[in-house]
Amino acid sequence: MVTQYEGGFVKEPKAGVHKGLSVLDFRNLYPSIIITHNIDVKTFCKPCKSKNYVPGFGDRWFCKDIEGDVPKKLKMMLEERWKIKKALKKKYDEKLAKKEQQLKLAANIAYGYFGYPGSPYYNVKIAESIAAFGRFYIKKVISDAEAAGLDVVYADTDSVFLKCSAARAKRLLGKISKDLPGVIKLEFRGYYERGLFVTTKKGKGAKKKYALMDKKGEMLIRGFETRREDWCKLAKDIQKKVLQFILLEKKNEAVRYAKGMLSNLKKGKVKLEDLVINVQLAKELGQYKATMPHITAARKMKSRGIRMEQGMTIRFVIVKGDGSLSERAEPYPGPKLNQIDFDYYAKKQVLPAVLRVLQVLGVTEGHLIK
Repeated sequence: MVTQYEGGFVKEPKAGVHKGLSVLDFRNLYPSIIITHNIDVKTFCKPCKSKNYVPGFGDRWFCKDIEGDVPKKLKMMLEERWKIKKALKKKYDEKLAKKEQQLKLAANIAYGYFGYPGSPYYNVKIAESIAAFGRFYIKKVISDAEAAGLDVVYADTDSVFLKCSAARAKRLLGKISKDLPGVIKLEFRGYYERGLFVTTKKGKGAKKKYALMDKKGEMLIRGFETRREDWCKLAKDIQKKVLQFILLEKKNEAVRYAKGMLSNLKKGKVKLEDLVINVQLAKELGQYKATMPHITAARKMKSRGIRMEQGMTIRFVIVKGDGSLSERAEPYPGPKLNQIDFDYYAKKQVLPAVLRVLQVLGVTEGHLIK
């Protein structure tokens, strides 16, 4: 039985800063594929007259003759969501906005029904087929863009980043849209003055790790530490500021700023609350066997009479000492600023976050720390 399969297609990013980027992406790609190709357990490889063949799998298809249960439910769900989105554009309503997000989440997890053993729709081959359709459509956009002479900087699952004007991207979108079946729809998501893309040390693309800046100077950040919970506020804030400098084409200012902030950190010239790390308990405390900083902090809190439950956010800092990193995790509030291990925060929090951005411009650790 197939237990693992190829997921969405990722085109390796061209690392560095790029000017003039237009972004196209598919609206609700996987749910739209399920609806358009009538993907369901009762339509999968069943004898029928009309078939939707799976790209790359000549022996797999989905019958068109009968409507599947999942496509039917998804269609109603998405139609309701799209109506709400239109209403929200005219007038914002908090209740409607929450409902729209609930419908979005419910639609997006439908794909997971087919890959989850506890689901009544479980069939990994079907999940694999949905991903295959997804790869087919995103590769088509890339191929059409390159055929039109456009530079594809990056692509991931349902999004394509093109080095071109908004007008040119929209012309391409119009041509591609004519060939898209059913409810599958490619949309123009925006134009950005500049964008920064990074790769891993091994040279492999960093999935969804980029920062974009529009004409107003507003940034869209994905994948960097600024979006993650296991990094302190100081590291996030410094990285965001460095990203801003880079996207404004101020490399020297970015380096000077990073060096100054690292120097201040080592001297303890920071706010204690900016060093707090927040990590959520993914399961009950007693279920953890491994020792991790947030688990140690949670156990210390429990020993002090504080009730620990799954889903709670554990707030802690790393203090000086001879023990391991986990042993030096102390619940916050509690420790004083003079107890903090500033060297840890400099080397393991701020420096990695900053270098993640600056490395694509040739900046190394030696440029930031004397």
